[in-house]
Amino acid sequence: MKKFTLMIATGLILFTVGINQAIAQRGGDDKYWERRKEADKKRHEYIREREKKRDEYYRERDKKEAEYYRESAKRRKEYYKERRKHGIPSWARAHRYDARHHVYFRDYRTFYDPYRGGYVYLDGGNWRFSASIPSFMINVDLGRANIRVMNDVPVDRHPEDFYDDYDEEYWEND
Repeated sequence: MKKFTLMIATGLILFTVGINQAIAQRGGDDKYWERRKEADKKRHEYIREREKKRDEYYRERDKKEAEYYRESAKRRKEYYKERRKHGIPSWARAHRYDARHHVYFRDYRTFYDPYRGGYVYLDGGNWRFSASIPSFMINVDLGRANIRVMNDVPVDRHPEDFYDDYDEEYWEND
């Protein structure tokens, strides 16, 4: 039993001496720890700078996004104000039209633009806008006219800008 206790005590002494020597050797290299501190300092500085840039980017992005939505809401408000002011056209009920899209009157090469509240038509190769029905369509029953609702053109864009994007088959066929 004495031998066993002596062996354990010797083992503990050797173990503590070994750890102390390892710590002493590591601690003796002051340059290592200085370089390590400097590297950690640089890393933390880099991370701080990167986070500042990221936060600035997010602030700018959020500001631009808020401005976009403010302008969008303003345009939408103006659109609905104009729509209430002018009302929907008399022919709209016959076609179950709700003024959310542009309408193309195929037989007359004329668009109804709900955003501007008027008609856009070809006149001598140029597009003209009129707040009222064009003179050549006055005696036409637009409730029975052949129309095409343009779902794929945004309502705040001019429909005549998209005329050349479609081929004649689109405009002539139903």
